[in-house]
Amino acid sequence: MGKATLASVIGGGTVVMLLWLLVIVPEVTNAPEIIEVSDENFGYIQIAENVGDPLSEPIKMVFIWTSKVKETNGNYALMHTKYDYKDLLTEESLWVTEFDEPVNKVTREYLDKPGHFMFPTNLEQKNYEVYDVGGAVMNYNFVGVTEIDGLEVYEFYGETTFDISDVYPDIGHTIYEDYSATNFIEPVTGIEVSFNEKFTDYAIIDGEKVVILDAYDSPTDFSQTIHVQKATSFKSLFNIYYNIIPIIIGVITASIATTLLIQSKVSKSKQEVVELLETGDKKNELVSMINHEIKNPLGVVSNLTDILLMEDEKNPLTDHQRKRIQQIRTTSHQIDDLLSDFADINKIDLNKIHISKTTFDIKKYLENAMESVRPFTGEKNVQLRLRLTDTWTVSADQKRLSQVLSNLVKNSIDFVSESDGEIVVSAKHENSETIISVEDNGVGIPIEESEKIFDSFQQLKTPDHVKHSVTGLGLSVCKGIVEAHGGKIWLDKEFKKGSKFNFSIPDE
Repeated sequence: MGKATLASVIGGGTVVMLLWLLVIVPEVTNAPEIIEVSDENFGYIQIAENVGDPLSEPIKMVFIWTSKVKETNGNYALMHTKYDYKDLLTEESLWVTEFDEPVNKVTREYLDKPGHFMFPTNLEQKNYEVYDVGGAVMNYNFVGVTEIDGLEVYEFYGETTFDISDVYPDIGHTIYEDYSATNFIEPVTGIEVSFNEKFTDYAIIDGEKVVILDAYDSPTDFSQTIHVQKATSFKSLFNIYYNIIPIIIGVITASIATTLLIQSKVSKSKQEVVELLETGDKKNELVSMINHEIKNPLGVVSNLTDILLMEDEKNPLTDHQRKRIQQIRTTSHQIDDLLSDFADINKIDLNKIHISKTTFDIKKYLENAMESVRPFTGEKNVQLRLRLTDTWTVSADQKRLSQVLSNLVKNSIDFVSESDGEIVVSAKHENSETIISVEDNGVGIPIEESEKIFDSFQQLKTPDHVKHSVTGLGLSVCKGIVEAHGGKIWLDKEFKKGSKFNFSIPDE
């Protein structure tokens, strides 16, 4: 593959943005743990044994509402819902109903009727048709904005009357139910934080309403607090997914495109070169601004994921939530590394990369360096070994040297097998210089690619199963750092079992 063009960078950035917003974000923001419901409300119910009999004394009642994903395929989901009203003291079910509903989990709309099976994301301050109650989707009126435990929520109120004679098959009258509910919804996620309901069942006899059941229920402080915590956590994730990461993708794409645009003007006339130098100054300012403006929110993202990953005994994360948050943290670290590489390339181009040398023991240094790069193997079953028998002192910038070693090891991890990959780091001292090598048993690098792999924004041809960074900055940064030490870096063309990179650091 040739050097990246301006069109390919913009096109690639656009594809990444579209994949992120149209594929990844909908999948994460409509995961089962967000659209599923598990609620408990407590209240009282009064029941008449027959039409015309007085109502019983109030019975303490618990209402258990569960709605689970039964099956899913793309945006389609089949939700299984169960309403169970129980006597709190005897745990006897007073009334139970279960049903399945086909829905679109992204839009949260029913597939077989109008309306929503739950409130949608990014609510507006308007009325919504939500929840099938008694065979008809209820109209909820927007009441206003309020707070519950410091969380901003929208309040909605709905009421309806419907025929429930099928619930009372032994009563020779038409039975109606007046139902009303007040719901408090977190507007970004559409998650229900709290709700209370009231319903009255009755017959109309001689023009008079004869009540046979009267009940109401509301949440406990504990269950409401759990829902507030859930809504708050997912609201933070929504903000990261919908706002912060798309901004980062856009800025990085614009930054790389700007650099390529500048590079494409190198062959211009003398007057154009003068103009290009002025543009270069602006590019340098842009690079500095990008690193400052993006790394700050990126640090916030990383800190937020660390906070979200902290164990909370009252509201533990599910395995799916933990996996998604870890993906965000990994992505933020990768973007941070990319920004660092981008800044270093700029310094290398200007011959302004700073080297601060110290003298240190090579064996101790490599042993510590191996431990720091070991986590990069992730879930791959990769053997990472150090081959070194002797030791000596080296004069170099340890931090910059670790950057080179880290980049080479990460490359090797990308190219080796997940099941039997092996990476060996070794060092030797000859001809008044230290030569450090990183070799692996991966797919290797074609000979025709070896001369250009150290160029900026150069992308390697790789097999489809190899997941490798496509920015083409890492090896170029390695070359600049090694040359700033007075050394060289090269691909060993004689090594046939994978790939082997060597770099040298001369003695003082």
